[in-house]
Amino acid sequence: MSERIAITGAGMVTAAGIGLDACWETLTAGRSCVGSVSLWDATGMASQIAGEVPGSPDVPERLGQYEIVGRPLSYAVSAALEALQQAGLDGEINVPPGRRAVVAAGGFDDQMLPMMARGADRIVPEGQHSFEGLDVDDLAVAMSSGGVLAEMARYSQVELAQALAHHFGARQVVTVSTACAGGSTAIGDAMSMIRRGEADIVLCVGVDTLITREMMGGFCNLTALSTRNDEPELASRPFDKDRDGFVMGEGAAAIVLERESVARARGANVLAEMAGFGYSADAYRLTAPHPAGTGMALAMERAISDAGMQPSDIDYVNAHGTSTAANDSAESRAIHMVFAEHAPKLAVSGTKSVIGHLIHGAGAVGAAVAVKTLTEQLVHPTANYDTPDPECDLDVVGGAPRSMAVGGVIVNAFGFGGQNASLVLKRYPVEIEIPPASSHDAHGGI
Repeated sequence: MSERIAITGAGMVTAAGIGLDACWETLTAGRSCVGSVSLWDATGMASQIAGEVPGSPDVPERLGQYEIVGRPLSYAVSAALEALQQAGLDGEINVPPGRRAVVAAGGFDDQMLPMMARGADRIVPEGQHSFEGLDVDDLAVAMSSGGVLAEMARYSQVELAQALAHHFGARQVVTVSTACAGGSTAIGDAMSMIRRGEADIVLCVGVDTLITREMMGGFCNLTALSTRNDEPELASRPFDKDRDGFVMGEGAAAIVLERESVARARGANVLAEMAGFGYSADAYRLTAPHPAGTGMALAMERAISDAGMQPSDIDYVNAHGTSTAANDSAESRAIHMVFAEHAPKLAVSGTKSVIGHLIHGAGAVGAAVAVKTLTEQLVHPTANYDTPDPECDLDVVGGAPRSMAVGGVIVNAFGFGGQNASLVLKRYPVEIEIPPASSHDAHGGI
């Protein structure tokens, strides 16, 4: 269908705060929220830092028969309820349940139990933790005593999606698990549902809370995490020459998509247009992107084409920007490949510099940030962007937010295994005042 897809609501819970506005305020301040891990004793770990959510969101104890307990469910439900409220969908809805849907992306579910039972020593540093010899039932009992892992074992994206479907009155549920591309994949799947005429309104959620000894231990073994333990606030530094790995984050983001005619008929405030998406696969390595960025470029090209736009119509890139040597340089090459002579004119920033990497939640966070960028006509800075890397020769916004005209945004999310997803959002065609582009900040330009 050719009808526009409207974004009418967004919500967020991250290390930057609880609620979209709180997160946006922190992001525009360029203030890193990374600190020492407090959820468990990280002594002895190569990386002992993360972007933890401050406090607990206020959420219902239950949604129908689903008990909302633990960090993953609490964060996702909080973001989803915020998005529904902003969209004006927290009361009676004049849309049939069969025309409503929920798409949820998450990575930690009950499949972790049998994996852990096969031997935690395979994924955490030797001597740190081991469940060797326990079967799945024994492990479940051991976990029931509490702790971070026990909390996460109770969560699955299926349970989340069903709980939200019960609350939203949706009769269609889809779950997604595509690593760091998950949140964007969920939104892309939601767009397809609307375009195929299967749904009129879709609630999309991306969530992950992988700040655990087991998951961080695995990434430490891969030498993927920053080890700047003495200066955690300086650790996540996308595109900076002195980056040394990514920082684990946690949280969730939610987006409400709906057919434009439905949104307008019910008097909804349209925040932005979800215009295009593109998928691709590197088919290269499990734990590294193709160094030339070919898969990343293909996802971006497809998203721009799907939106019916030209590369020159994009003003801002919300980069995947993990702060690893391999990702940032490959993404930079991909951006140059896609945008050619327009690449130097793009403003680029890395949200993970402030909140860390939310894995399945990352793409959804990027989409929510893009919505605020379009409505505020403001690009948030990249924290810790101090020494530009010649291999990442982009106009990375650093130091201070940049006020500029933003009509088109591309959001990148590139996952382990070479799973790539890009989204294109557009400023909704209403009369708003667009400030003139400001002069570049201290780190602007190539």
